[in-house]
Amino acid sequence: MPHYDHLCKKCKKSFAVEMKISEVDKKKVSCPECKSKDVTRQVTNQSFTSESINRYVWDKS
Repeated sequence: MPHYDHLCKKCKKSFAVEMKISEVDKKKVSCPECKSKDVTRQVTNQSFTSESINRYVWDKS
């Protein structure tokens, strides 16, 4: 399941939340430090990893 990076606008703590892609715009996220709901999702290139990289090994014999 992908992780989404968030930043709390109140206490400035950054944290990651694991959620389904279908939950991204629907799930209410709150800061684990101060419980504020005033958080923003950060755009990063590490929020999704694929397990299919190097899945196939080609036998040349």
